[in-house]
Amino acid sequence: MRPICLLLTLAILAPAQSTEDPAVTARRKAYLDQLLRVLKPSRIPADGRLNNKDKTWEDWLRRTGELPPDFDSLPSIAGLPDPLLTPAGTAVRTKAEWETQKKHLRSLVSRYIFGDFPPTPDNLRATVIDEKKDGRVTLRFVELNFGPNHRAKLRVELVIPEGKGPFPVFLTNHARNRPWIYTAVRRGYIAAVYHATDPHYFNGDDSDRWVDIWQDIDFPVLARWAWAASRTIDYLVTLPEVDKAKIGLTGHSRNGKMALLAAAFDERIGAVIPSSGNSGECDPWRYTTEPFANESIELLAGVQSHWFSPRLRFFSGREDKLPVDQNTLLALVAPRGLMMYAGYAESAGNPVGFEQAYRDAQRVYKFLGREDNIWLHLRDGEHGTTSGDIENFVDFFDAVFDRKPRAKTETFIHGYTFADWQRTSGELLNPASFPRRNFQAPRTAADRTKARKEIEWVLGEEPPGAPNHQLEHFPLEAQNAGGWLQGMFGRPKSDPPGMKWAQIPFGEGLAADVFTPADAPEGKRLPVVVYLHGYSYQYGWSIADPWKASGADYRLDQRPSFPDLVKAGFAVVTFDQIGFGTRVNDAKEFYRRYPKWSLLGKMVTDTRSLLDAIPNTRNLDPAKVYLMGYSLGAKIGLLTAALDARVTGLAAVGGYDPLALSTKDKGVEGIAHYARIHGLLPRLGFFEGQEDRLPFDFDTALSLVAPRKVLLISGTLDRYARVEDVRRQVETVKSPSLTFETPEDFNRFTRVTQRRVLEWLTSLL
Repeated sequence: MRPICLLLTLAILAPAQSTEDPAVTARRKAYLDQLLRVLKPSRIPADGRLNNKDKTWEDWLRRTGELPPDFDSLPSIAGLPDPLLTPAGTAVRTKAEWETQKKHLRSLVSRYIFGDFPPTPDNLRATVIDEKKDGRVTLRFVELNFGPNHRAKLRVELVIPEGKGPFPVFLTNHARNRPWIYTAVRRGYIAAVYHATDPHYFNGDDSDRWVDIWQDIDFPVLARWAWAASRTIDYLVTLPEVDKAKIGLTGHSRNGKMALLAAAFDERIGAVIPSSGNSGECDPWRYTTEPFANESIELLAGVQSHWFSPRLRFFSGREDKLPVDQNTLLALVAPRGLMMYAGYAESAGNPVGFEQAYRDAQRVYKFLGREDNIWLHLRDGEHGTTSGDIENFVDFFDAVFDRKPRAKTETFIHGYTFADWQRTSGELLNPASFPRRNFQAPRTAADRTKARKEIEWVLGEEPPGAPNHQLEHFPLEAQNAGGWLQGMFGRPKSDPPGMKWAQIPFGEGLAADVFTPADAPEGKRLPVVVYLHGYSYQYGWSIADPWKASGADYRLDQRPSFPDLVKAGFAVVTFDQIGFGTRVNDAKEFYRRYPKWSLLGKMVTDTRSLLDAIPNTRNLDPAKVYLMGYSLGAKIGLLTAALDARVTGLAAVGGYDPLALSTKDKGVEGIAHYARIHGLLPRLGFFEGQEDRLPFDFDTALSLVAPRKVLLISGTLDRYARVEDVRRQVETVKSPSLTFETPEDFNRFTRVTQRRVLEWLTSLL
């Protein structure tokens, strides 16, 4: 269970600072100072307003004097917060208890993520501005007025099919200049479009002026758009043409965030399809952090801070302290219809985050007896929708509204669970049969052999393969190794500015991208940096625009600048790990094919196969091969270098895990990260709760690498691994070749850290 006791919940909600312990206030002020040092300054687009007074998040801080929560008194919830766990720490057992729980959860969602709503108006006035026939449908243009002195205005357009109603409703804020409503009308739905969305959709945002009407309410953009959906429903339920029990809401991208929020708070919405809203929609904040190369709290509550409650930004890098998350909104929709819909390879997505949220929300649907009402559809394709997607939307509405039977859609991309792996592998370990861990750095050849055996055990049993002779037969069609996904990720087809680009085959049908200086002399062997990416499931080693100069694009913070490395004289080599980027579909069946191996074992094997290819590649120096890894890549780098002496040096950022010390009371993912969430090392799952008996830990790998040059960086605010525990383990590995640094930072690969790594690599030359 994941207890949040009543006392702590009251502490979360208490806004007053004047009555609290001065020591607590001082602690909160100190953390705010630290947060302002670590975060980038916020900025709001010209067409956005946080409210009528503040132009930035920092302005809001100055005006309100708000402080972060007292994080020291809040529990760290490494996994998703349990919506079925009451403030008293007891399980919700009845539907009546669930009704009470929903009120509590909504109060937390409003305070810390999306802001508040004004009171429901009791003076709605609807004026039909125009009504006309257009072919076989009726167009009706309505103006709604409500609120103080009817000052609030909202335009609504209805497209009513011919025939006898009442009709179900396809409700959206996507204008008729977008192809969203037409399929629904053809299939017998009233299309209702309300004018509250981002102005860049060319439909106008009537809700923007509401900021001036309700000045004393924390009323950000997404809350306004969601509230507009409810005001539209106020009107719809008065119409005889409308089937009030069959109102379906949908929105895409930022409007997908809006749609889920509206459905979580308005139970008149019978079904909802949030489409590709990603962060702030179906992808929990806990899976949108920098290791996932995603739109994090820092980014969205900074660059788009007018979308959310300003308090959300306090949780940048402290996502584990959020008492609710996006899975909470999914649960609040239950038992009504909900289809989670997104492209698994779109740049702001994360299929693992979606799958974790889906499984968690599914528990609530099951508790309420309507597990068939929640669907998961992770589709092929980019961010935009097609006509086929809209057909799928209407199929879902038809199914949950009992209009036409349709089999439930449940598509997984990652698809891993520890329970499935146990069934497939048949493995069963008793942790009590393992001795308590007492690490000592290996000193003799026998010690090192034993240490390698520990690593090989946790990586699993690699099946024997045939000797790979493909490197003897150039040229090969390496350019086809990435498949159709390669074209989505902005990867080069020719030389990028200032660089030469090539692909080299390695492993079993894989290809790595190689970037070298454009002016490098022919035949000169260059030192090599192998970049190992983080948890960017959606696009592997890529970024939104890989060839922009250093610092030109905020997304570059998630991956080092290849142009900077090449300019320094290195050849950069990189590839997608299994389950990521162009190989995102390759991990789902892995454990059915190789039940005794591990995904991390496969990643290490692939990386070592790349080392096989380097000596046969012109311009690459096999005597100077450095691994650079961030988060997941740091783990791969540590284990690869531990097993392979061909690695000259290692820079590992934000990936060292002191597993034996990462117990649940620390509020970190620990073993669950490897055995339950990402499926990297399933065997570790047997040791949850008995971490002191682990037969493997990362200190073993570090001790084998450390005689070579190692730069290990762990942020002091890293929520995945407590820095004091990392330091405690690293200090047992005594080596003059090991440089251990702890910058004041979250788990990020910022420009400052990238420059430090580049400086360190250059010093080795």
